[in-house]
Amino acid sequence: MFVVPTDDLEATLAFYREGIGLELVERWEEPGRGAILRGSWESEVELVEANHVAPAAEPRTTLGLQVAPQDVDAIYERLVAAGAHVKAAPRVRSWGMRGFGAFDPSGTPVNVYAPATADDEPGSSR
Repeated sequence: MFVVPTDDLEATLAFYREGIGLELVERWEEPGRGAILRGSWESEVELVEANHVAPAAEPRTTLGLQVAPQDVDAIYERLVAAGAHVKAAPRVRSWGMRGFGAFDPSGTPVNVYAPATADDEPGSSR
């Protein structure tokens, strides 16, 4: 399970549910506020609203979310449409993965990626 601190639970829930496409499994208001989300894999992401979230200048763990190849572009488009801070459009990396980076509303870096396919090769229509 990944635990992600946030200073704005509602905005962060929207980012991971509506943007990334995770399913809300559980939510609580006391003690503290938080939620657990799950994707199509067995791992879960736990959001915990914290009284203090480290400023963006301090190092933070980057979340890596591996998704199905056909989901990379759809997730990217949802995040852009929602006004999320994305680093760049999806691209193929030298290690064979295709994806992009974004930041959730609390500034936590999130990399969304999938194995590159033959359609991702240079000169393809994609």
